[in-house]
Amino acid sequence: MKTIFFDSCPVCSSDFRHWKIKTTFFGDFNIVLCNGCGFAFVNPRPTLEYLRSFYSKRGHGDRGHRSLAEVLRSEEEYPNSTIDAKRMIKTIIDILGAEPAKGRRRFLDVGCGYGFFSREALRFGFEVTPLEFATTERAIAEEMTGLKPLPTSFEDFSAEKESYDVILMSQILEHALDVNLWVEKAYRLLTGGGVLAIALPNFASIFRLILQEKDPYIAPPSHLNFFTPKSLSLLLGKYGFVVREIQWVSRISPRSIAKRLPLGKGLAKYLPVKPILRLLDVFHLGMMINVYGVKG
Repeated sequence: MKTIFFDSCPVCSSDFRHWKIKTTFFGDFNIVLCNGCGFAFVNPRPTLEYLRSFYSKRGHGDRGHRSLAEVLRSEEEYPNSTIDAKRMIKTIIDILGAEPAKGRRRFLDVGCGYGFFSREALRFGFEVTPLEFATTERAIAEEMTGLKPLPTSFEDFSAEKESYDVILMSQILEHALDVNLWVEKAYRLLTGGGVLAIALPNFASIFRLILQEKDPYIAPPSHLNFFTPKSLSLLLGKYGFVVREIQWVSRISPRSIAKRLPLGKGLAKYLPVKPILRLLDVFHLGMMINVYGVKG
């Protein structure tokens, strides 16, 4: 496998130090940590050709759903994507403000997955363009939304300057080969005052601090980039975005708790999980971050 090597931090250009070696089914991956902004990243990293092949064959790898019925059944059992979609679309609408005088706002969903966010954006009247490179997810998203997601990566996607009012990157920027290219391109594609909304794992979460490289979100070659709120805000500011809001979001399914606790489901029933997770979010140690940048 050919690789690409960075000699400085892609976010702030500072030097970096070795952090950990992560061993997965796909090999050993070196992860480095920036001495300036705290951004961690796989270095060297695979090529774009390798990643295209990886995702077209494997998809996003979450729970292995193969049909819309399976996706909806899983979501009914443990609502997750629907909750995130409602929160993020509402926040985007609040930031955008009043409806435009003419026409509908245009929404680009980068890596739309099964289509939950696209569906919620449609519900609020957005004109949605979904992108999804993974074959199974693309088929399920089409069935869920009635839209045909474009089978392309964000790198290959082409549109006129200032074509969109909103660009959503939910659980996708951590996969990107070149984070600078993605954010710079998003800025170019957004209208003035447009919103770039990003959701991804929090490298500064209490779980990552305890588990270190054993954190399940440290998962190369799927995940290549590990952001804190500081490093992601710096990246957005580098290209002219003003960060308007950051949300910390923690949620753990009962099934996951049961798997990891010695007494399984029995003990999970008595743990005050939700209050504990809410407290972690208050102290900015939550599992996920949602960052909203406005094009200045």
